Amino acid sequence: MVRKLLVLLATLAATLGLMVPTATTSSALGGEWLACGMTGGPNYYASPCVGGSSSGPVVINFAVLYETGSSTYSWAVPAVYVPNINEGCTSNSNYCQLIVGRGSKQILMSVTLTQGQATETLSTNAYVEPYCGDTWC
Repeated sequence: MVRKLLVLLATLAATLGLMVPTATTSSALGGEWLACGMTGGPNYYASPCVGGSSSGPVVINFAVLYETGSSTYSWAVPAVYVPNINEGCTSNSNYCQLIVGRGSKQILMSVTLTQGQATETLSTNAYVEPYCGDTWC
């Protein structure tokens, strides 16, 4: 009987020990992924992404995927493309949409996520391919 009581008390002490709050802040950062998709490319997000258009502008959607917690965002849009921001790209949006002209270009996009005291920077490339007629050159 005494042995059973000791096991019960040890189990109770261990359970209560797991419930003691700690002063550290936790972050779920680490599983996120920055991907993109664009006009003329596959209809899914990839990293990097490739696409283009034989006529008209190219829409590029950058998105943070696989988020495990609430974050704020700091988008690093290359200065030359700041005028091309169409949607998102704010501290509250996990996506950034650019509309750019067709033709050969590489756009390196990055975003810094913040959760509490933790930060993580993600980046990806978008390759806009040139078109010759109706096919990629």
